[in-house]
Amino acid sequence: MRDLLDMAAGHADAAELYIANSETIPATFEMNKLKHVETRRMQGVALRVIKSGRIGFSSSTDTSKSAAQELISMTADSADVGEPAKFDLPGPLLDGESAAPLIYDDGIAQLDADALVGMGQEIVDIITEYDPSIKCGVQLERKVEDIAIANSNRGGGNYRKTTLTVMADALLVEGNDIFEVLDMDGSCCSDFDHRSVAHEVLERVKLGRKIAEVHTGRMPVLFTHRGIMPLLMALQSALNGKTALEGASPLAGRIGRRVLDPRVCVYDDPTRDWALGSCPMDGEGVQSRRTPLIEAGIVKGFYYDLQTAGRAGTSSTGNGFRQAGAGDYFEGQPTPALTNVMVAPGCERLDDMIASMDDGVIVDQVMGAGQGNILTGDFSVNVHLGFKVEKGKIVGRVKDTMVAGNAMEALSNIAAISDCAKWAFGEYSSPAFLFRSLGVAAKGR
Repeated sequence: MRDLLDMAAGHADAAELYIANSETIPATFEMNKLKHVETRRMQGVALRVIKSGRIGFSSSTDTSKSAAQELISMTADSADVGEPAKFDLPGPLLDGESAAPLIYDDGIAQLDADALVGMGQEIVDIITEYDPSIKCGVQLERKVEDIAIANSNRGGGNYRKTTLTVMADALLVEGNDIFEVLDMDGSCCSDFDHRSVAHEVLERVKLGRKIAEVHTGRMPVLFTHRGIMPLLMALQSALNGKTALEGASPLAGRIGRRVLDPRVCVYDDPTRDWALGSCPMDGEGVQSRRTPLIEAGIVKGFYYDLQTAGRAGTSSTGNGFRQAGAGDYFEGQPTPALTNVMVAPGCERLDDMIASMDDGVIVDQVMGAGQGNILTGDFSVNVHLGFKVEKGKIVGRVKDTMVAGNAMEALSNIAAISDCAKWAFGEYSSPAFLFRSLGVAAKGR
């Protein structure tokens, strides 16, 4: 690794090397039966240089010494047409600067395909024991990855990480009614109980067997920790340093100003032990840190990678990550991305929030990311799983229903925030939010 880095540095003003190796075992069940299980191994190297003030980048799955010269040549050539570099590569970390989060567990690393198949069958059995007519799908993935980053400024480091993720869905077809419930969770620690996903799905299946009528109009809407995703996506986009720099964020230029309800606090925290998004450093070797984004409704800052921070005249927040897209994580240059999005809980019991609703809707799952304009915060979501509330009681599941509004306006007009934050889809931790009034549209009603 050091030899390749030294060779690259000899052809440029600065060089950075990113090496990724991983072993992944996915296991998939469809219609209550095992469909697919395999073991995939991946390795790759990405080289980034700064040459004559411009960025050059190239990547390869060939990590042999014989391929090194070609990689260096391609990277150096790409700098001729590359973006002007607005950053310096980070130097070595200071001793005791920060403790690395716990993200590696031998218990996960030792899981094999048979173990995953057994876990998947347990989930199917738990769900179908309640109702054998349920068609259950399960996706499990165990991953072990080794990441190494080094640069010509003596910065970087390496780490090993394990993850276990589980997604389960239950499908019921009763006449013309199609009812689907899904959930997903995971951890870097083998203490994670995969059966909890099955029980979570089953609880909502039982709650949604009865259908209730919803009428079009404005009413209170409660978003669970899962349902709040479209609003958080709009907020995350607005807090992206690149979006703000390009003038596309509604929060650009508003640091230090209150823009949301004073109970709203949001931060990014890659230092949490065992969380899926945790890591000791980002994809550029910048030390991980907890980054406040919104505190008491006030914009505290944006999240940045090195290049975006340099363009904005500030420092990286340690949020420079290489996005997989259609390929692997080493194939693209770093861009601003969040790790573990943490939304602070409020002080109301969820049961009390529901009891306070005279006539309203609970949104628990939405279809996709919804429609609207994520940059302005406008959203219009199809409710994949939601419930009708009448006089403080859940009376049934809603069908053919949409909820629309503006994320920034809604988060400034909050009736209550639950006192418990829960992980959703392994990506963020959030409480439930009760909004005073949002537009609800029901098909034919």
